[in-house]
Amino acid sequence: MAKFFRAFDWTLNAILSLLMAGMVVVIAAQVWYRFVINNPLDWSEEAGRYMFVWISFLGAAAGVRYRVHLGIDLLEKLVPPTAYRYLILLMNLLVAIFLVVVIYQGIQIIKVVRFQTSASMGISMTWPYLAVPVGAALMLINAVRVTWEVFCEHKSRSEEVGP
Repeated sequence: MAKFFRAFDWTLNAILSLLMAGMVVVIAAQVWYRFVINNPLDWSEEAGRYMFVWISFLGAAAGVRYRVHLGIDLLEKLVPPTAYRYLILLMNLLVAIFLVVVIYQGIQIIKVVRFQTSASMGISMTWPYLAVPVGAALMLINAVRVTWEVFCEHKSRSEEVGP
């Protein structure tokens, strides 16, 4: 399982890196064409925007994995470790329910926009909107994974200390 998640993390980070590099190149090209050549690209702003949407949702999934989202660690200091473990479980259960709703609603939106095309690039609007359920699904996978790691980490710590 660890091997799978190493590949999963590497792939997600590689896709994020490629999207970031692509967005920088597209926006730089737009600036060059607009201000130097005086002939702006029609599609670059839209492409940059759609890449940014994908970066946002995939980046949020990576953020869940690396536990860099905002959190309140005051609770960890105020409640006993066992209670905190169950509090994490409750919070992540609520997050998981929210993400399942986001996945479902994202798929519903894709069904509505699947025949629409973007104004400049002429691609199906399925591609930009697909970032919502894909990102939410990856966040869900990582939220379950992090919850599992927290439970195993706390369990192994309590076993190490012993009675």
